[in-house]
Amino acid sequence: MARASEATAAIQSRLDRVLGAFRERDWPGITIELLVVTLGVLLAFQIDQWAQDRRQARQERQFLERMWGDTAQSIRENDWVIGIHARVRTSFKQAFNARNDPSALAAVSAKPFFGCGADSMIGLGFNDTSYEELSASGALNIVADPELRAELRAVAAAQADAVAQLDYSRQLSVVTRASIAQYLDLGLDGAGNSTCRVAWLALLKDPIARAAVVRASRDHTLMWWKRAYTRDVLAKAHNRIACTIGKPDCLKAVPQIVGRRNYSDRIPPELVRTLEDTAVDLK
Repeated sequence: MARASEATAAIQSRLDRVLGAFRERDWPGITIELLVVTLGVLLAFQIDQWAQDRRQARQERQFLERMWGDTAQSIRENDWVIGIHARVRTSFKQAFNARNDPSALAAVSAKPFFGCGADSMIGLGFNDTSYEELSASGALNIVADPELRAELRAVAAAQADAVAQLDYSRQLSVVTRASIAQYLDLGLDGAGNSTCRVAWLALLKDPIARAAVVRASRDHTLMWWKRAYTRDVLAKAHNRIACTIGKPDCLKAVPQIVGRRNYSDRIPPELVRTLEDTAVDLK
């Protein structure tokens, strides 16, 4: 600010001399003074632009440093929740396929927490504070790389889509809980930790409870897809951010779980087998 004031004062002084030269008809002097004034104005603008560019670069660096940390945390959160959705869905499938085998159902009923996620959705939300800020404030414009801006927009869109599905799935889980509550054996162990077992043999004989478990399996499948896709776009954005600011986790290839967008709430037939294989791998 002080430099700009000094530059303005110098330009005003030059203008005063130019006016004086006009009054004295000193045309060579007028030409020289006009050139000096023009160069001074251009120099002042250049200095101001240089300072503005430095401020913007510093703001972008600070913003990307924060985004780098946020995306890393979000990837860890999504990896954890994706694994839980996969395990819950796999347990549903295993128990349902054994519905005509009492000994197999007795074995899975004895397993602690086997299928106990049927009546709930993971409480962990999405680490989306920074992306909400992006949308609300327009701060995304300070990111110079257009491809990185596009990937950050994709993250915000994927998270908004997954949050909408999560809210809907939580509403449905209330109905599921009412349908299967009588088949859940909940308690506390000696250390005060919660315990849970499912009476699968009795549950699967109840058509209402059985239908509730099938719906819950579908909801966990949908959340698996939403979380997995969000994790994919997060990983791509994190990778590009790391490369932009020179972090050691800048990689040439980012492993993808889904690799495509599942736009509908139904799993495309050609991807059902892929989902099942991945869910088993994540068990």
